[in-house]
Amino acid sequence: MPVAERALTVPEGHDPIALKAALKAYAREVGLDVVGVASVAPFLAEKEHLEHRQAAGLGPNPFEYPEVSPRVYPDLLLPGARSIIAAGISYLVPESPSAGGPLRGWLSRYCRGLDYHTVLEDRLEQVAGWLEARVPDVHTLIHVDTGASLDRPIAERAGLGKLGKSTNLIVPRLGTWVFLGEILTDASLPPDEPSTMRVCGNCTRCIDACPTGCISEWQVDANRCIGYVTQMDGPVPPEYRELMGNRLFGCDDCQDVCPYNARPVSGLHPEFAPLPEIGAEPDLLGLLAMSAPEFERVYGPTAAAWRGLEPLQRNSVVALGNSGAPAAFEPLTETLEHRSPLLRAHAAWGLGRLATLRPTLSPGAVEALVGRLAVEDAPEVRLEIGQALAALSAAEDGQERGGQ
Repeated sequence: MPVAERALTVPEGHDPIALKAALKAYAREVGLDVVGVASVAPFLAEKEHLEHRQAAGLGPNPFEYPEVSPRVYPDLLLPGARSIIAAGISYLVPESPSAGGPLRGWLSRYCRGLDYHTVLEDRLEQVAGWLEARVPDVHTLIHVDTGASLDRPIAERAGLGKLGKSTNLIVPRLGTWVFLGEILTDASLPPDEPSTMRVCGNCTRCIDACPTGCISEWQVDANRCIGYVTQMDGPVPPEYRELMGNRLFGCDDCQDVCPYNARPVSGLHPEFAPLPEIGAEPDLLGLLAMSAPEFERVYGPTAAAWRGLEPLQRNSVVALGNSGAPAAFEPLTETLEHRSPLLRAHAAWGLGRLATLRPTLSPGAVEALVGRLAVEDAPEVRLEIGQALAALSAAEDGQERGGQ
C-alpha cells in the first residue's frame, strides 16, 4: 500500500496527544531544548516571498536549496508526510576572556565548538528512532540546515518562537542563539499552535548594526551578508573587505544587539564551547601557516571546516590588512610569495590596506608590491597589486596636499 494511503497506528493505550507528549518528553531527555509539531500544510506565504526574492535577484544564494517547490510543499520531501517535528538547541555559552592583540581573528559563536550538524542530527535521530519503535511502519526524514526544509518558518509554525526583523527566530528564554532541525514523518501528530509572541515593535537595532546594510525589516539580502561573504569561494569582493574587519567565519552583529539576547539562558550545552586549540579569537599567523592535515585535525570537528583551509586563510590575510598592526607587515609580504594566487591577491590588498592605515609602512609596502609585480604571472594577482599601488599613490598625494 502506498505510504500516502497507509493508516498509521499508535501504541495501544496511547492517543496521538499522549504520543506527542511522550515524544516531547523524550526529546528533552536526549538534549533538545525546545520541541514542537507543525502541520504539513503548504507554506504559501513563504512561497510568495521566495519567488519575490528570486524575481528581485536576491536569491537563492549558493547555500540555499535552489528549487522553491520542495521547500514549501513538505510532502514533496517525504511523500505522505503528515507532521513535522521541529526542534531547537541552544548554542550560547559564556564568553571566554579575550585573547587580545591585533593579530587575532574572530569566529561566529556557532562555529567555535563541535559541529552543530552532527550534534543536532544525532539527537534528532534518537527521537526518530523512538517514534519508529512505537508507531508501526512509520517513515521519517531528518533535516539539519542542509536540506530543503524551511527551518525557521517550520519552527515558528510549531510554536518554538517568532521570526524577528533580522529573520532570526526569537525563542523565549533562549533568544536567537538556537540551532534548528526537523523530522518530517508520516505519523499523524496533533500540531501545536503557532507562536503568538509580539516581537521587535519599532526596534531596528539589527538593521542599524548590520555592517553591509543587508537587513531590511524581515528580509535579508544574503548575498551581502558578511556571514555569507566569509564563506564564499574565490576572492572576497573589494567592497566587503574593510567591512569584514577581523572576521574569519560568520558574523553575529545582528544578534549581539538584539534586546531578546540581553539575558538569555546560556551554557546548556558545553559541547558548543570554543575548542581549546581554536577559541573565539584564533591566531591569524597560526592559521595562515597551517597545513591541510593540521587544519582538518583542529577545525575538522567544527562547522567552520566545511569550506576548507584556503577560504579561512584568505580571510586571515584580509584581517591582517585591517588590523593596522605593524607586526602584520612581514606576514603579508611573505604571503605575496604564497603558492596560492588567491592568497597572493589578498596579500596585495592587505599590504595596501595596512600601509593606508599605517603610512610609515607605505615605502616598504610599495617596494614589496613592485618587487612581486616584476615576477607575478597570475592576471588576478597583478590586478590586485596594481590597485594597491594606485591606492597608496593616491593616499600619498592626499597627504602631500594636506600638508601644504
